[in-house]
Amino acid sequence: AGLDIVKDQYNMTFFGEIKTDKLRIEIDSNERFSTGILEWKVYDSGNSPDFPPVAIAGPDRVVVVGSETFLHGSGKALARPGDAPSGIWSKQSGPGEVTFANDHGLNTTATFAQPGDYVLQLTYAHRKLSATDALNVRVVQKPAGPNLVSVYTTPYKISSPFWKARLKSNIVNWIPHCVRMNDQPDLKEGGINNLIEAGNKLAGRPYKRHIGYPFSNAWVLNTVEAMAVALNVDAEGDAEILSAQDDFRRKLDEWIPIILAAQEPDGYFQTRYTLGTVREPMDAKIPHWNARYRGEHEGYVAGYFIEAGIAHYLATGGKDRRLYDASIKLADCWYDNIGPAPKQAWWDGHQEMEQALVRLGRFINDTDAPGKGQKYIDLAKFLLDCRGGGETYDQSHVPVVQQYEAVGHSVRAAYSYSAMSDIAIETGDPAYWSATLSLWDNLINRKYYVTGGIGSGETSEGFGGDYSLGHNSYCESCSNCGNLYFQHKLNLGTRQAKYASLFETILYNAILGDLDLPGKNFTYTNALDSDDARYPWHVCPCCVGNIPRTLLMLPTWMYAKSPDGLYVNLFAGSTVNVGPVAGTDVEVVQTTDYPWSGDVAIVINPRESKRFTVYIRSPQREVSTLYSAAPDSDGITSINVNGETVSAKPDENGYVAIARTWQPGDRIELVLPIKVQVIRTIEQVPANRGRVALRFGPLIYNLESADQNLDPTIGQNPTLTPQWSPDLLGGVMMISGTFSNGAELKAIPNYARLNRGGRSIVWIREEAAK
Repeated sequence: AGLDIVKDQYNMTFFGEIKTDKLRIEIDSNERFSTGILEWKVYDSGNSPDFPPVAIAGPDRVVVVGSETFLHGSGKALARPGDAPSGIWSKQSGPGEVTFANDHGLNTTATFAQPGDYVLQLTYAHRKLSATDALNVRVVQKPAGPNLVSVYTTPYKISSPFWKARLKSNIVNWIPHCVRMNDQPDLKEGGINNLIEAGNKLAGRPYKRHIGYPFSNAWVLNTVEAMAVALNVDAEGDAEILSAQDDFRRKLDEWIPIILAAQEPDGYFQTRYTLGTVREPMDAKIPHWNARYRGEHEGYVAGYFIEAGIAHYLATGGKDRRLYDASIKLADCWYDNIGPAPKQAWWDGHQEMEQALVRLGRFINDTDAPGKGQKYIDLAKFLLDCRGGGETYDQSHVPVVQQYEAVGHSVRAAYSYSAMSDIAIETGDPAYWSATLSLWDNLINRKYYVTGGIGSGETSEGFGGDYSLGHNSYCESCSNCGNLYFQHKLNLGTRQAKYASLFETILYNAILGDLDLPGKNFTYTNALDSDDARYPWHVCPCCVGNIPRTLLMLPTWMYAKSPDGLYVNLFAGSTVNVGPVAGTDVEVVQTTDYPWSGDVAIVINPRESKRFTVYIRSPQREVSTLYSAAPDSDGITSINVNGETVSAKPDENGYVAIARTWQPGDRIELVLPIKVQVIRTIEQVPANRGRVALRFGPLIYNLESADQNLDPTIGQNPTLTPQWSPDLLGGVMMISGTFSNGAELKAIPNYARLNRGGRSIVWIREEAAK
């Protein structure tokens, strides 16, 4: 029979009854569009014999002791009228007792008496036949406090040539380019033009309607934040940086009044709603927080407004509160309208407001009065708790505390998981911790690229199934930023160094590689096998300001604090005032050529002598169980303080702890083992079978067709040598060696890829073992 095609649902066709034990489906495009079949099924004519069903226990997960885990079992079988599948849950193994709320139901909960590894089994019965599936559960204790706190990005110096070049290209070239693009009066994607028109309307003047995506205010706000953060970088006399920073000050003075004029009287902000679009009648009033418009990114834009306000406040030392006060007004607008009855329930189609509200609440608690910002943190939790009954695409399919698998759009997911980490930290809620740690486990151990990127792109800008890590990866630049935020929050909440090791990988590879070396072009996606040149703009320029605002917050990623300790997470030549530690302000000066060298010197300059602990991250190159590397390059080779050797053995959290009364000028010297490593992937990842990748320190390496033929294989135990090449790609440590056929092999860092044209690959074919 004929087949009518309707998207996002099963489409049926019929044919005469046949008898076969094999079926194959072939699908052709209609000559204009490719097919997008995710799943197909065969319906029973009624005369088929019973076939065993398939049981689906659900994703493996992590559970905090004292928290219930939500079990949603299901199965697949040939269905007939009147069928009533059933499920039985049981414990197969584990060190303690497991209590099921109802062990004879597909949907139930379980709790665990003690930590350890457990296996639960679902028996799915369909008519007279049944099948089983196992679910692995790792039960852990809830992270113990106190959690760490972020170091705010305030004025800092960079002495590292590596980072100087990267930050300068952002400040001198990329951010000014973003400003120029947003300033175009006819920018079809929507820039400052939308805000000018919103101001016109609110002032009673003639106006034009919103153009571009509903979330187009985002790239203006991200660019504002990037300019503000860039003002914190000490130019140290560099004329180009000084000139760019002067331009930023002038542009902020120009743009901020435009932004404030576009904010509605009650504090609400989004020009798509203020102006309406050409699809709607002139002066049509679009209701705020309406489920019909859930995908219009109200919270996404509002969250970026808040973060820009905080960044500008910090950049001016609190002397200019205009944008910051407006961000508080915006947050108050949401708080006055969204919340438990009689207020309105709401969740946004694109997460961002949630983590921005927590950032604002913490900032107010720190800078104004403890507890004063709590209402914004409470609102962030409410927004997360409202999710459910929607789609996997925006992580609204089930309540967030019942989510254990990374699914849907990867940027939305990363922002959601980052905010969930915030709420787990703030509330200590074991259900939030269970879901957050489960999502981390699924993401990092099943869906994480070796470069730190996430999102294979098999679903719309999102994740594929477990271990589906094809080289034609999507890895959107915004998702790279979101993944860094997620790992940073978990480092704060657990005090475990492994999360900092992950965000080091993300920063050096996934994010640094988003821009070309001059800082004049970017890439929206980051494939691990590509010949795509970067470009100056994109039809959806959501990443253009997100990249520099993230990179320039280097002090926030470098350091964290506890009440009596300073945590050193990244190594970069710099001078940073981290604020108070144990009651006194502390300046930290790092001198190092990392990542090219493992020699690091850290000078601690407290304003007055104080006893506290300095915790230095002991690098762990393999956090994800997807990858293993040889030779070993973990840990710290040696440490001394003022010339006296101290133990380099890390504690249970992965930090080397040095407790003493610190005097100004106390000097820590350490050596990190930086070696060329060969990386292999577990067998479950089909894309990487028979292939290897290369790493040097935190840097993943690529082979490029500009240097060699990419087809030969590499030997099982290749001789690979780091070689400093000052004239190559701005100065890089190249890895040199030979292919199996004797041809010369050259590898360059992933962040520097595709600056010379041609093709670039991460995974290299390996010669088969003999």
